Amino acid sequence: MGAKVGGSRNGPMADINVTPLVDVVLVLLIIFMVITPMLSSGIDVKLPIAHTATSTQDVGQHLAIGIREDGKVFVDTTESSLETLVDDVNAKLKENAGRSLLVKAAGTLRYGQVREVTDVLAANGATMILIATDKPTEPEAE
Repeated sequence: MGAKVGGSRNGPMADINVTPLVDVVLVLLIIFMVITPMLSSGIDVKLPIAHTATSTQDVGQHLAIGIREDGKVFVDTTESSLETLVDDVNAKLKENAGRSLLVKAAGTLRYGQVREVTDVLAANGATMILIATDKPTEPEAE
């Protein structure tokens, strides 16, 4: 038999057990902490440094056009070429319309190589083209 808890009151005890809730919240927090860095879109390239860039976290809200050091162009993670770039971009935008284009070019590329890609995109109706950069890691000394 069970012992009576709670004095002379009759009926069940109405305490809320929050331990399972805390466990679930901690597991969700860990999952989000692990998944969030993986959400960046496109290929991984070493971006150029810009001192006046506006910070925005890339969590997959843009369609990434990547340009590697060797000049290869990628739409998201699929290799493309200048000739098929517009068709590949349009195919990706059909999946999720309304996304802006984010050009992620390697910092070692010449400006003309990046400009070729942006010219092709702009000539075919792209109105919002963003250029990805990194911020300096250490503050500037004055």
